Amino acid sequence: ANPDYSELLQAIIKMGILYAIGIAATFGNTKIMVYVTQGTMRNIRNDMFKHMESLPIKYFDTHKHGDIMSMYTNDVDTLRQMVSQSIPQFINSLISIVNVLIYMIILSVPLTFVSIVMVMLVIWASKTAASKSGKFFVSQQKNIGALNGFIEEMVEGQKVVKVFNHEDADYEEFCRRNDDLRGAATQALTYSGFMVPVVVSLSYFNYALCACIGAFFAIAGAIDLGSLASYLVYVRQAAMPINQFTQQGNFLLAAL
Repeated sequence: ANPDYSELLQAIIKMGILYAIGIAATFGNTKIMVYVTQGTMRNIRNDMFKHMESLPIKYFDTHKHGDIMSMYTNDVDTLRQMVSQSIPQFINSLISIVNVLIYMIILSVPLTFVSIVMVMLVIWASKTAASKSGKFFVSQQKNIGALNGFIEEMVEGQKVVKVFNHEDADYEEFCRRNDDLRGAATQALTYSGFMVPVVVSLSYFNYALCACIGAFFAIAGAIDLGSLASYLVYVRQAAMPINQFTQQGNFLLAAL
């Protein structure tokens, strides 16, 4: 007859404040990361150029110009992606995993043990794929520099190439280097792309396993249905940061 919505109104106001803080924090984080990333890349390029001016002529005689320019473009851009995306997302995912793990332990210790075993399996699979893709990412960056260096040399020496009728030989060399780059990039992306579906599949299997075991616990009275439902929600939430964790690991490998 006399409903009291004061508590509901307070809860709505609290949620509104939390969302407002979240929006402000996201905006501030994005703006700060833009300044940090671009400032860091500017300092790296300045340091590289300043150091390059102090190098002896011998260095430039023994290194192709395209390979040197690749360091200023491809390598620096890879570092930019790591600083602006990979590291923040890596830290964010790690914090999310820790928070979710704490709440899972509060709800059910036995089920959390099952999830931890599955997470260890995910980490092992990710580590295996990362060890395979890491060496190919290194090879990919080296082949990019070698290909850029070859193209730069052929473009600058185009008149010499034509004078000695060296077009066919240069084309064959270009195809060889291009195939090397394609092979390294294909292997790197294959192993790195293998990580995401493996993590997703294992997370779904973990969800099903926790649901089945939790059902037996609920029948035995070891856990109530509300806590089980909440726990399964956290199991699904844990899959997303783990997936992001492994995805950003690929970019970290490329940058390293």
